[in-house]
Amino acid sequence: MKLDACTITIIAQELGIDDAEIARRKSFLEFTDADVELLRQLHVHMLEAGEDFAVAFYDHVLRFSEMSALVPNAETLERLKKSQAAHFSQLSGGEYGEQYVQQRLRVGVVHQQVGLDPKWYIGAYCKYLSFFLPLLLRVAGNDVEKFSANYGALLKIVMFDMGFAIETYIHADKRKITQLEHVQRNLIEGIDAIVWEADPTTLQFTFVSSQALTMLGYPLERWTQKPNFMREIILPEDREFTVEFCLQETAAGRDHDMEYRLLAADGRTLWIHERVSVTSGTDGQAPSLRGLMVDITARKESEIKLIYQASHDELTGLPNRTLLQDRMQQGIAHADREGNMMAILFIDLDRFKIVNDSLGHDVGDTVLQTAAGRLTGCIREVDTVARLGGDEFVLMLTGINRAENIASVADKALESLARTYTIGEHELILTASIGISVYPKDGVDVQTLLKNADIAMYRAKEGGKNRLEFFTDEMNTAVLRRMHLENQLRHALEKNEFVLHYQPQADLITGRIIGVEALLRWMQPQLGMVSPAEFIPIAEETGLIVQIGEWVLETACRQAVAWQGDGLPPLRMGVNLSVRQFMQNDIVDVVTRILREAKLDPNLLELELTESLLMGGGEEIVTTLNALRKMGIGLSVDDFGTGYSSLSYLKRFPVTAVKIDQSFVREIIADPDAAALARSIISMAHELRLSVIAEGVETEGQLGYLVRHDCDEIQGYFLSRPIPPDEFSQLLRAFSGLPIHRQVGEHVQRTLLLVDDEANIVASLKHLLRSEGYCILTASSGLEGLELLATNPVGVIISDQHMPEMTGVDFLRRVKNLYPDTVRIVLSGYTELRSVTDAINEGAVYKFLTKPWEDEQLREHVREAFQRYELKQENVRLSREIERANSELSESNLDLERRVAEKTQEICHNISALQVSQEVLEHLPAAVIGIDEDGLIVMANHQADALFDEDGSLLGCKVLDRLPTVVTDCMEGVNSGTHVALTDGRSLRVVCHRMGEMCRSKGTIMVISPVENV
Repeated sequence: MKLDACTITIIAQELGIDDAEIARRKSFLEFTDADVELLRQLHVHMLEAGEDFAVAFYDHVLRFSEMSALVPNAETLERLKKSQAAHFSQLSGGEYGEQYVQQRLRVGVVHQQVGLDPKWYIGAYCKYLSFFLPLLLRVAGNDVEKFSANYGALLKIVMFDMGFAIETYIHADKRKITQLEHVQRNLIEGIDAIVWEADPTTLQFTFVSSQALTMLGYPLERWTQKPNFMREIILPEDREFTVEFCLQETAAGRDHDMEYRLLAADGRTLWIHERVSVTSGTDGQAPSLRGLMVDITARKESEIKLIYQASHDELTGLPNRTLLQDRMQQGIAHADREGNMMAILFIDLDRFKIVNDSLGHDVGDTVLQTAAGRLTGCIREVDTVARLGGDEFVLMLTGINRAENIASVADKALESLARTYTIGEHELILTASIGISVYPKDGVDVQTLLKNADIAMYRAKEGGKNRLEFFTDEMNTAVLRRMHLENQLRHALEKNEFVLHYQPQADLITGRIIGVEALLRWMQPQLGMVSPAEFIPIAEETGLIVQIGEWVLETACRQAVAWQGDGLPPLRMGVNLSVRQFMQNDIVDVVTRILREAKLDPNLLELELTESLLMGGGEEIVTTLNALRKMGIGLSVDDFGTGYSSLSYLKRFPVTAVKIDQSFVREIIADPDAAALARSIISMAHELRLSVIAEGVETEGQLGYLVRHDCDEIQGYFLSRPIPPDEFSQLLRAFSGLPIHRQVGEHVQRTLLLVDDEANIVASLKHLLRSEGYCILTASSGLEGLELLATNPVGVIISDQHMPEMTGVDFLRRVKNLYPDTVRIVLSGYTELRSVTDAINEGAVYKFLTKPWEDEQLREHVREAFQRYELKQENVRLSREIERANSELSESNLDLERRVAEKTQEICHNISALQVSQEVLEHLPAAVIGIDEDGLIVMANHQADALFDEDGSLLGCKVLDRLPTVVTDCMEGVNSGTHVALTDGRSLRVVCHRMGEMCRSKGTIMVISPVENV
């Protein structure tokens, strides 16, 4: 603090020291004018001894280390001695008004600021009185009253002086306390927490900081004036424990921490962390509580969220593996106590990967969320449904007494999951496979129960999906085999245990073998021939498929070249490419290297891809496929129709062929739906200029059906099973072609199919109709009839109604869907009018004839039926002709449009060139005139018009009429410059050029430029 006069005045004002206060103090000390006069009289004597006192005083003081530390050097000591002498001389100076008081206050403040303890200050006065006591005795002589009066006056002024000094110390302490209180208040109010003090027995607050209002919204007076306020705002669930714990710890004198919830004035619930300090009472004071309340709501919510996330699946909100295992431990303990069972149902959605890859992860996620909701609806509140990841769920059922109860829940889950999933524009049907393990029969710990339920689930999948399977001990054998297969598979390549078998593919136009598919086989020394269906999934899961797939590609390409070296015709080699193999960054480089090393023409390689690969791919896949296609490699989609892709979607990719999955081909001649799907694939694929290969062709009927519906190629056991390369060479050399029968020309023999299980009826009908010239086929059942239809161009069918296994109407309904152009007649001795009438109304039956029949009437009906059939065929032929004509017309129109567009572009280009030429001519510094063979001016730039402007523009005028004769005479001297002089004195240089050398135009171009006269 700066000690100027203003500061001392402020201190005096803060201490209340004014003239009145000075007078009151003097009055209290009974310090009178007589005392002042006595001190003045003593002043002369005391002044003489002042310097001696200063010397004696500091000699005494400097013996104390605390004081000597304040006097660093001799110079300071001399200055202090002078100040001390002056200060004490003023005591007897006789002037004790406001100026004296301010001087005393200044001295007190200085001493307080330098850290001089008041005891030293008081001791100085004591030393002063002691030093001057002998002087007072000498002055008084033997006059005791005089001595007493002088000493009393001196003592009064010393006390008067000391009072001001001490008050400066007290003032400084008060100011410091005020400052500390201000800092403390700012600190308390600045803390983002409630600072409080309370009674330790009642917990009633005696002080709370303003943050109480900010944080919770209650007025501060409610905190300190309401006895049970703290209890009231603690959440009821936390109240009893929190209050009891606080009182218990306080009674024990222990500081403690608590976390609990408070109810804010606006209804919010806040989590509070409270630190409580117990202060023991001193000097008879009661103990008190002081504490700090911190809002930890955000932290608590984060902790709760983290705990939830650590134990729940983020996508579905279901318990995850961690929480499931914890609940399973509890479930085991409960089952032990109650003596009942606990069941674990391991659920996997069938074909979910295809949905995810085909329609995207958003659709897949929605399916999983929907499935989670459905499963939750299948169980009780005491049970648990959890998601382990991917499309795997687990149901935990507790308190089970009968296995039937488990199966009932599993059936309910299967039924619920099989309901249609409507997601945006997609309607999906999914099924699930469920494996079940039961505690304690199938395991006594969590991991064993989950493992065994998982094993049972895989057995359910192997059994056809959409079913449940209880775990059995025999299933462990399958798991052990799989583990053994995986171990052996890791070394199969280096041990040369893999071989390739080859299955031919034949063209349905020529009947010749044009391609072959390489199929991997594993001959394991101990296990024998291992099925690809068993080891390929293991290779996919472990990543071994990448290395194995590269070996397959290398071996197949080398084999294709080897066959050519043996004199066999070049064949297209088909090789399956797995998703994992395709997704390798270097797949294009790998294929390029293999083709180069094998010296195989890329056009003879076809890579077979899965639907899931294409449906799950983005631009990177398109880029890779384009790179492969540019090399000439064919790209086919394997097992088409089993996923969620469509032919229109395939337009995004440069594929060249689709392969119809054998599951559709297998039922193609008996199942109208399978047949319709196959026909649709063939038709739409051809529209997109894709070839179609039918897989799994095993019968001549299937072959005939595919031929009749324009399939391009087939592959299957009807042609050959997959065989080793040597056997394939022999097959190819001996193969003479497929038995393909196509209708050629307009005159085709009428083919009639008779279907009846009674041989005598068939014989009678054949005898009756033999003279009509029909090709008559016979069958004793509907299934046999379908086989004949697949291989023969049947026009009319006569079927008995009453046959075992399949009635005539049911048979003809199938025929209608499979071969809609045939004319169908039902013949029966039973009047089953209702079913036959319905079939006629549906269009499945053309006519219904009863037994016995009229021979001539039957012949006539069959003739009409063939006429009707042939009329349909003619309509079909005409429709195809019209389609072909329309297609040719469309192509002609497109060609014409292209030619018109090209010609228009050419004309526009010529016009642009002409405009440029015109602009060039207009800006030439010479007159340019074009003259046709008739002497007519057909072109003239503005320079020409300006040169000969007597009668306006030259364009369209005769050259002899507008140009001077001396100029027109120059037209005879072509390609030479001629100087001419006009009558007006101007000289011109005229150059003429005969046209026709560089274009078809005829005439003369004349260029005229002025010549300066010299």
